[in-house]
Amino acid sequence: MAQRLGLGIDYGGTKILAAVVDVDTGKVLGSAKKKSRAVDSSDELLRRLYDLGDAALRDAGVAAGSGAVAGIGVGIAGQVDAERGILLGTPNLSQATVDLPLADALTTHFGVPTALRNDVQIAASGELHFGAGVGVDDFLCCFVGTGIGGAIVRDGQLVTGATATAGEIGHLVIQADGRLCGCGGRGHLEAYASRTAITRSLLGDLKRGHTSILSELLSPSPDDAPGGTAIRSGVLAKAVAANDPLVTETIIQAGHYLGLGLASAINLLNPTRIILGGGVIEAVDRLFDVASAHARRESLPVPGLGVDIVKAKLGDNAGVIGAALIGVQAA
Repeated sequence: MAQRLGLGIDYGGTKILAAVVDVDTGKVLGSAKKKSRAVDSSDELLRRLYDLGDAALRDAGVAAGSGAVAGIGVGIAGQVDAERGILLGTPNLSQATVDLPLADALTTHFGVPTALRNDVQIAASGELHFGAGVGVDDFLCCFVGTGIGGAIVRDGQLVTGATATAGEIGHLVIQADGRLCGCGGRGHLEAYASRTAITRSLLGDLKRGHTSILSELLSPSPDDAPGGTAIRSGVLAKAVAANDPLVTETIIQAGHYLGLGLASAINLLNPTRIILGGGVIEAVDRLFDVASAHARRESLPVPGLGVDIVKAKLGDNAGVIGAALIGVQAA
């Protein structure tokens, strides 16, 4: 049987990854990757998607327009209208890009049908078919990176909700009138437990004179880069491994808040499994451990004890595999 190929693109707050995927096996045949950054216009955002998609096709040895790729799936860190293929807004990537007909633009450029989802929805699809969700039809995905995204799978299908935005666990309110979130709301989980939140907290502590190994690991005067990228997940991991008190305390605090958000989700959804992923979860075991423990402690006893909390299995490829699969299914 001939291979069914899809092009998956995962546009997150830290990186953009594109890959050509055999959607029957989940094998990545070719890929391209670059750092993401805030963009000033929709044209710039589209150019970045075109360039990465073209580069992934070349890496896989697939000629553009050859018909070898059946469909394209795109996941992006933002709010989307999946039915119409419109990017509604991307608070962690650009304040300028709203109501962009992204799917139509990509279909015109690549010549094949395009499906659009948010970045954690595509990761959940990848984990469902080839990762930590295999054999489990009822789970919640929560990915912690620049922001915090979520996706719900029920009866083996993504639950998208009335406006295709279901699962946004990062925007649960965990502190009334609390910190300002990137979306404009206050007290959201993302403002307390994302890498952006962790970075801002640590940089503030350093400016106030707290000592930390971060002073050695970072440039002499780190700026709070757009999207909270001044302190990468790998740097956090090194600091925790060195038992740095400031970073360890900050990670524990973030894990506490993440656990509160997960506990609320457990009480509301009663999932069989929670799959935690994203750059910070992958790099810092302490965050996973603290969040899992607090989630069980703060949720109701029966669903809290019954839920299985695990790490994602597909790593960076979860999004592109899931996106390619969704793209081919929708074609």
